[in-house]
Amino acid sequence: MSADYNKIMSVIDQQEKLLRIDHFSSEFAFELGSLMAGLAKERGIAMGISIRKIDGAILFQHMMDGANTVNTQNWLRRKAGMVIAWEHSSLYMWAREQATGQTVQYNGLDPNECVQRGGGFPLFLKTGEFIGVVSASGLAHNDDHQFIVDALAAYLGLKDIPEAVID
Repeated sequence: MSADYNKIMSVIDQQEKLLRIDHFSSEFAFELGSLMAGLAKERGIAMGISIRKIDGAILFQHMMDGANTVNTQNWLRRKAGMVIAWEHSSLYMWAREQATGQTVQYNGLDPNECVQRGGGFPLFLKTGEFIGVVSASGLAHNDDHQFIVDALAAYLGLKDIPEAVID
């Protein structure tokens, strides 16, 4: 059975609208990043976590023990680059690529700076302003995405966030 990429994009669009924040600051990045690191430790996941402003400034970054730091940092940067370029999660852009065949290069982006794989998620204020990106890398790309969704939902105290299921 092949995945319904339009449905995946629709679910991710819902996630991006539901998981909006009141404010964005270094303190927020530290709190969310620490929560994510705690979840990764609890689950035994060797991953990297990064929270950036849209200008690329890193406010929080942590590599769990066992993560391949150089490779993971590269993935975090490229996932964030895709989110910053399109203001959509990198998994959304992966699903769009699968549905349309539009690659990073087709969209005029450098594949060394952007990647269409899950694990980058936009941070929007409740007003709709795009202000940052959270990235995770260390699992399968769709699981990196879900890890971020779970962490943001926990941080915001939200339940029943739809899940983008990939067959």
